[in-house]
Amino acid sequence: MKKEMMSDGFSWRGLLIFLVLLFILSWGVWFVFFSYESCDSKICFDDKLKGCERVRFIGGNEMIFRYVIRGESSGACEVDIELLQGDLDNADSIKLEGRGMTCMLPLGAVVVPESDIGVCHGLLKEGLQDLIIRNLHSYLVENLGTLNLEMLGIPNV
Repeated sequence: MKKEMMSDGFSWRGLLIFLVLLFILSWGVWFVFFSYESCDSKICFDDKLKGCERVRFIGGNEMIFRYVIRGESSGACEVDIELLQGDLDNADSIKLEGRGMTCMLPLGAVVVPESDIGVCHGLLKEGLQDLIIRNLHSYLVENLGTLNLEMLGIPNV
């Protein structure tokens, strides 16, 4: 009987080789299916969006978003969006921080993913819609008198 073999044919060296190969295979599968390249500029992100290539990007002007292009799904380009920082002048948008949505963009289109929230779903979409409705309501309430005068044909003084 060999020193490294047990009575039932078990080998520690074989187990070690098996575990190393399993680790390498797992890492390879993760790298191919779950890793993402990072973009540092909007130009890079737009190039990757055109080809619907898997990438991560953080950007925005007044509001900072994290974009993750997941790849093609059901004939569309799947893009996950998370709000990292809301507009500092708008307390309601700050409440949406940390929320996300998934948008299904047309293949080959280079657009701002959150520009058409009709193709998106998720908590961020619902929050943005609520914000738009509240702003529209405030505008209507503030300008109701002016709108009524205009509809009656009375000049505004």
